[in-house]
Amino acid sequence: MPLPLEEHVRQVLLENDRGLKLFQAASDGWSAFDTGYPQRHQWRRKSTSRAMVWEEVVKRLVAVAADDQGITVIEHSDTLSLIVDDEVLVRLKHADTGLITRNVPTAEAQDFDNHDVDLYGFSGLQRVKLCYVLDQFESDLIWVGVSASNKGQFLWKIELNDVGAIAAPEMLPFVEAEMNTAKLAKLKSNEAVPGKKKKNDEK
Repeated sequence: MPLPLEEHVRQVLLENDRGLKLFQAASDGWSAFDTGYPQRHQWRRKSTSRAMVWEEVVKRLVAVAADDQGITVIEHSDTLSLIVDDEVLVRLKHADTGLITRNVPTAEAQDFDNHDVDLYGFSGLQRVKLCYVLDQFESDLIWVGVSASNKGQFLWKIELNDVGAIAAPEMLPFVEAEMNTAKLAKLKSNEAVPGKKKKNDEK
């Protein structure tokens, strides 16, 4: 199982405006939950809210997959994942501002983060998380993006917004300087240096 590669996943997200569609699924799903459950602040378990957000977002992710021949929905272990272009497996997760997900440390959760292990009968897929982050009061959506980690070690993140995957900063092309000796500065000869006498004048 390969480690997830940022640039490869970014290219997958750029195809068919997938980055934008994943962002909209998360944003619209949160909005549906926010307006549909005003009583949520009375709930005693935060996991109840997260489960309802998951349902709203996943419903929209399934709709995204239905319109994209490159995305397959798989249901497994009481959850759902997307396989994109037969190369990248995406799971929806709630995360904090440090992009730490709130997984119960089950064997499956630990295996998902261990890229030495294949999961769900698939091999060779790059596994990443589609994360949504709420503010400290869990009253507003403040970040959506894709993140990757390995055995608890953060690897990278790609932020998504209403135009899709935010582009990585471009590197300036490296151009090797041409060494043209004809253009190098030269010392002036004795004739051109003030105060210098010619050898004949010194006799």
